[in-house]
Amino acid sequence: MSFKTLTRITAGSVVLGAAVLTPSIAQAKDPATLNGTVTMAACPLTGFSDVKTASVTGASSFSVSVPAANGTEYDVRVRYSVAGSTPTAKRVFSKSRDFLVTPTTGVVSRAGTISGTDVRIYRIDVVDTVNEVLAYTSDGVAGCD
Repeated sequence: MSFKTLTRITAGSVVLGAAVLTPSIAQAKDPATLNGTVTMAACPLTGFSDVKTASVTGASSFSVSVPAANGTEYDVRVRYSVAGSTPTAKRVFSKSRDFLVTPTTGVVSRAGTISGTDVRIYRIDVVDTVNEVLAYTSDGVAGCD
């Protein structure tokens, strides 16, 4: 390998490494608001399949119903944003609401409405709290972090 090629690879690695280590580059600044029917992607190693059993209406009301293991506690986590404190302030995206559900019929079901100023739901996750794994997410398989 020539010195020139080695220099290019090193420079590219440094730039890529800086981008990976800078979370603001990787995170969406304004994720799309969920609306209508939402596909809940099953995360790897859970044994579940993708299902279209979640929905968001009016940007702040949600319902989710996904297959689950009986007796296992699940956390339905709804991530949402609210309007800033002033008309010119940016939206606040660090909000989430958690609902614990322990299914007895093989299905995790939860519906509700998030109250607040100009609420917009942008992600729904279902977490298996016993095994500490993300079971489903509306963010696609890439969101199974």
